Amino acid sequence: MIFKVKIYDLTEIFKETKSKLVKSNLDNGARVYGIKLDKMKEMIGFEILPNRRIGTEFADIAKKFGLKGILHSDELPNYGISEEEVKNVKKILNCSDEDAFILLISKDYEVAKKVFNLIINRINESIKGIPKDTRQANDDGTTSFLRPQPGSERMYPETDHPYIYIDKNVIENNEYNIIRYNISYGDIKETFDIYYLKKFDKDLYIKLLNEGKTILNSIDPEFVKQMLKSFGYNEKQIENIIWSEYINDIIRMSFDIDPTTVYYLFFQMVGDTENLFKEKIEKFDLNFVYKIKDYLKDKKIVKNAIPIIYYYYIKYNKDIGDIIRENSLYKRNREELKKEIVEYVKSLNTNDKKVIFSNVFSKFKYVADSDDIKKVLEEILNI
Repeated sequence: MIFKVKIYDLTEIFKETKSKLVKSNLDNGARVYGIKLDKMKEMIGFEILPNRRIGTEFADIAKKFGLKGILHSDELPNYGISEEEVKNVKKILNCSDEDAFILLISKDYEVAKKVFNLIINRINESIKGIPKDTRQANDDGTTSFLRPQPGSERMYPETDHPYIYIDKNVIENNEYNIIRYNISYGDIKETFDIYYLKKFDKDLYIKLLNEGKTILNSIDPEFVKQMLKSFGYNEKQIENIIWSEYINDIIRMSFDIDPTTVYYLFFQMVGDTENLFKEKIEKFDLNFVYKIKDYLKDKKIVKNAIPIIYYYYIKYNKDIGDIIRENSLYKRNREELKKEIVEYVKSLNTNDKKVIFSNVFSKFKYVADSDDIKKVLEEILNI
């Protein structure tokens, strides 16, 4: 049985790591934590089901807390982690040739601590027998950890707390009903309202949404699809939005800026950033989306500039305004654009219009709309 383990902060070992997996997380503020498991060498990598190992079970636990999974000694060196780094980890953890170790990459020490404790509990349960948990079926016929099964103490009615009384009333209005729940719990009295629109009304929906109301229609797929269709989203986009955790943000934002741009921000921005900088980003930042939305709405930037701004925002935690200023990414007005293009065309030293068009669009697509660039080129080239 394992009763207690010490958690080590091993971040310093990986400061100069070549592992993109580790480096990208460290650059985003995460740290590397590790524990030693006595006499468990080659056990974490032991296959318990086809393509599932004991380590996979531990990784499932970590994923429930928002982590990507675990790293362990039976699979390292790997993923860009060097032999020297593995040796240094073993040295700090004081591992013998028979010991194993597990690493977690997390921004929050308390999350790492919780996951390590659950992993230790699972090891102890496995020593006594097959752990009791609820498992989900996988496509390949195997099963994976979902949640622990409740103990016997949860199989009986709670008697230490007062009853909860719920009274429901429906208040009729011309455009919507208010379903009002009056909840009593001992001395605590609460009122909770749910709004139900009698017919589709886009403006009323956003008005109530902005007022912080809970709207029952929000969980009606047909109502939501009609809402998204009214903005101009196509069927494929609607399907993706319906399953997004940010669906209300997407709807709210679609009232402010072009839906095509809204869809780009939520579903394509991160991928374009990774492609532009040839670097794994993964992280989606909702606060950034709301901030950049205002710059787009005020026409201070163009859509093509977003991946550059997002990269510096995520990578270096910089202010959006500072990024735009330092990289000269503000949207050019017609006069500024014409002046800069004229100077740039002169520097190309060619009369080949295809070459000029190609180079000018590549250079100025981050600071001007394509229509504006085209009009300026047609004007200065007399097309």
